[in-house]
Amino acid sequence: MLAISLVDHDQQELDTLSGYLHDSYTLFRARNERDLMKTIETNNIHLIISSIDLNYNDGGRLCALLKSSEHYSHIPVILLIGKDTMPSRLKSLESGADAYIERPLSPVYLKAQVKNLIANRARIKDYFAHSLFAHMSTTSGSKTKEGFLTRLNGIISEHLSDPAFDVDRLAGLMNMSRPTLYRKVSAISDLSPNELINVARLNKAAELISTADHRIFTIARMVGFHSRSNFGKAFFNHFKVTPKAYQKLTTS
Repeated sequence: MLAISLVDHDQQELDTLSGYLHDSYTLFRARNERDLMKTIETNNIHLIISSIDLNYNDGGRLCALLKSSEHYSHIPVILLIGKDTMPSRLKSLESGADAYIERPLSPVYLKAQVKNLIANRARIKDYFAHSLFAHMSTTSGSKTKEGFLTRLNGIISEHLSDPAFDVDRLAGLMNMSRPTLYRKVSAISDLSPNELINVARLNKAAELISTADHRIFTIARMVGFHSRSNFGKAFFNHFKVTPKAYQKLTTS
């Protein structure tokens, strides 16, 4: 099941939220910012629901922190606010929250909002799974996410010809741990970092086959494949056509 992190300093409120959502999602509870950060560092969290009032912490500040983080900005956040409190509404909007819901909560509305945000995220994942980096600057949803994708694209593109370029090297160049990079990339693209590198190689190969006057094996080497058979198999698995057939289709 998809995972949601619930954040509230009040145990009773956490119990209430859990009662609304436990049938449909895996739930992780957090009483404060530190608990939440431990949770999202070690689990693939699909959405965060946080009270704007966290006792000694500020839910709006916490949300702003997440939305400015290259590691966690992709996670949708719902802030729970008091009824008819304009300052809380403004704080929610300024924090970058994906939605806010007034208390007392309507279970039906809460579930609908959660479902909607997760569905929107799934559509973004599907987009990137099929088009990879195409038009990323207009679909990323935030400057932080756009910056992450642009840098990821630049690093992968720069190292496509290196057959030794792998996830560990990518993580190092992105200044992230391997698990953090994995969670971030898979959340945005629905691909693992290794799959992302491989698809980027194949997409570049397809571009070169259709636009450049090179032998196919030369192109394979240009994108990091040193085996003709491995390149042919990978290309066919991705595009459902052989490199030679693709060349005829795109250059005839």
